[in-house]
Amino acid sequence: MEIKIGRDAFLNGVHKVQGIVESKGAMPILSHTLITTEKKGIYLQATDLEIGLKRFCAANVVKPGSITVNARKLFDILKELPDLEVSLKKEDNDWVTLNCGKSKFRLPGLAASDYPKLPEYSEEPLMEFSGPQLREMIRKTYFAISPDETRQALNGLLLEKDDNHVNLVGTDGHRMTFIQRPLLKANGEVDKSGYLLPKKLLTELLKLMENDDATCSFSVKENQLAFIQEQQVLVSRKIDGKFPNYRQVIPGDNNLKVVVNTEALIHALKRVALLADEKSKMVRFDIQKGIMTLVSEGTELGNATEEVEVNYDGEPVSIGLNARYILDVLSVVEEPEVIMNLKDENHSCLLTVNDDRDYLGIVMPMRL
Repeated sequence: MEIKIGRDAFLNGVHKVQGIVESKGAMPILSHTLITTEKKGIYLQATDLEIGLKRFCAANVVKPGSITVNARKLFDILKELPDLEVSLKKEDNDWVTLNCGKSKFRLPGLAASDYPKLPEYSEEPLMEFSGPQLREMIRKTYFAISPDETRQALNGLLLEKDDNHVNLVGTDGHRMTFIQRPLLKANGEVDKSGYLLPKKLLTELLKLMENDDATCSFSVKENQLAFIQEQQVLVSRKIDGKFPNYRQVIPGDNNLKVVVNTEALIHALKRVALLADEKSKMVRFDIQKGIMTLVSEGTELGNATEEVEVNYDGEPVSIGLNARYILDVLSVVEEPEVIMNLKDENHSCLLTVNDDRDYLGIVMPMRL
């Protein structure tokens, strides 16, 4: 095997796959990327046995073949090379020679035949999204995923088709996030109960689409989910389990609407939360006409209060909420004002914005 490839294209490809490889583990080959030649270039492949990534890079194939190389070491080398053509050649003993300008490296490889195969996936898309739209949906719901591994169905996000739209939902049992966006295209029959996307898959999706505006398609084959974007495909097994009926917890009668400046609330809540209980993170929200008072008290750390101007003319109301949960939603809201939709101290707080009715954040109340 021998290829010639531009340094930048090679570096970018290895950068994408090396985030998946296992640096430590029982299988040394999982710290490698599989390099396989095709007619007009190479495929770089990586897996940690939970998810797999395959990415195409245009290259001049001098001699076809395949080899595995330590992904992180290859990335570190490419990062320091000048922007010149890179030559990669496999030797008879599975070692690899890399040349670029006046630099020459020899790296130990492993037999390509020993590399785990990527699970079979479908290339027929069920749904198609714009890259920026999918990235936004994940970013605005991802933080509500439960860290409790015993609650498997909550260890990811629910992806479901809703007519010509797509919903993404996350919950950990104490809070929930929901976002709906229009689909570019929908094809074929989808599972009406939706698809549970693992957290690790979502993490890698965000990395892969970081600066990419290309269309992304979603496909399913048996238990394997695939996201395909131009010359790269990310494959993962879906989460088994049943996602809770999230629609029944979306409040329909929270008629007390408190409008507050997003940035002002973020900064005030961060300050007051410094003295909140370390475990519960509870802050009391005392709301009356024109003023919201944030209160943290009753802990060994001390007490804190701060007033924030609000647009509200209803009856006084108080509610205890986890400050971190509120801040997670506020941190992804792009509008200058947020609306806290309340009922009383015993019902959840619904966070919305005027310019995006299809994004919701729900936080359960805490006992005052």
